[in-house]
Amino acid sequence: MTMRNRLKYVVLSLFVLLIVSCNSMKSDAKKAASLINKSVEQTHALKFDKAEKSYLKAQEIINNYKEKGKTEEFYEVFIVFRDKERKQNAN
Repeated sequence: MTMRNRLKYVVLSLFVLLIVSCNSMKSDAKKAASLINKSVEQTHALKFDKAEKSYLKAQEIINNYKEKGKTEEFYEVFIVFRDKERKQNAN
């Protein structure tokens, strides 16, 4: 394999890895946002045990990104999904 082909392979591999990690973060942010919104709804319905479970599940997801040092990136996506879902539920 020539040096040029190796470089193409490395660049392609990094690109695929980047796409996969972004989709994973997006999926995790959507799930965490949904759990947070669900927790708020459960709190309003006075279902405190269920609200706590939903909240803690969301915190697990969020903490994974804190540990990876990707908190800011995660929250940017998380907030979009959280607010979008709240607006949909309000209508």
